[in-house]
Amino acid sequence: MNAVLVMEAAPQVTAKLAEMRTVLNSEAPTDTPREQADAYRFNLLGGKTLRESVINGADGKPDLVIRCVEYIDPVSQQTRYGVDYWSVSRYWASDHATRVMAELSYEMAVRNEFAHPTLTLSLERFTRGLASFYDVTDVI
Repeated sequence: MNAVLVMEAAPQVTAKLAEMRTVLNSEAPTDTPREQADAYRFNLLGGKTLRESVINGADGKPDLVIRCVEYIDPVSQQTRYGVDYWSVSRYWASDHATRVMAELSYEMAVRNEFAHPTLTLSLERFTRGLASFYDVTDVI
């Protein structure tokens, strides 16, 4: 999806389908009870990866992973679509009943990380936009 289309479509799609629900967050409150965090974390990690963007560290292991996933909500047992953001600095996850909202949120998270990096990265990462910023990405 084109970056301009993502940013233009976000308010209209969100108004029509409602906001993403925050299920995990290392720095802020969530829309689900904290005591359910481990169940959500387990189900998100075990979910089906639909899209993924990764930044590897010097050791070759991921320092940041942003995934769009299909998973089973541990409370409702319904299929949900989530964005799972994990880095060595922080983590958060949000979800929605519709895949389109998760896809939109995923694209926005990937582009926002590029625009406002949370990791200290070399200047070479910024030379060719998203293609050089991420080691793995499907957002171009």
